[in-house]
Amino acid sequence: MGRPAAAPEALFDLSDPEPQVDVEAERAKAFAEGRAEAEADLSRTHREEMEAMQAAHAASLAQLRDSYEKQAAAMIAERFSAMSDTMADLLASQAANVLAPVLDEVLTRKAVADLATMIRSGCQEGEGLVVTVKGPSYLYEMLLSHFEGHAPLFRHLEAADLDLSAEFGDTVLVTRMAAWADTVRRVLA
Repeated sequence: MGRPAAAPEALFDLSDPEPQVDVEAERAKAFAEGRAEAEADLSRTHREEMEAMQAAHAASLAQLRDSYEKQAAAMIAERFSAMSDTMADLLASQAANVLAPVLDEVLTRKAVADLATMIRSGCQEGEGLVVTVKGPSYLYEMLLSHFEGHAPLFRHLEAADLDLSAEFGDTVLVTRMAAWADTVRRVLA
């Protein structure tokens, strides 16, 4: 039948010497493996923490950038509005300064022409009236230019006033250029 069963001692050859284990080497190897594993865990944890910090920092920077951009936009809009207002005021002032002399001249011519028309109407009622005109000589000359041919008798009295007045009979006619000049001065001031 086969072979006889071997004795249990035969399974283990006790005559072979026990393998020699270098305990220090095994300890160093286990330490190195544990250390590498711990460093990998620490490195992964550190990397995750760093990524979380970087994400929080980026979010904080984005929030600050948005806040500063809004503040800058508001400041720019405010300053632009103030500059626009200042520019509009300066432009209006300069336009008024340029237009005032032109308007003065136009209104002076119109006022003198209207005065001449009223004198002509008043003199038709009673011939031979003497019209006394008070005011600056340049306005008096302008008034005379409106009377060609048949003109009433004029007497001029020089006055430093801006208005020209004409008196004949019980009638007194006055231009209102001084009031206009006061209004222009208030507007330009």
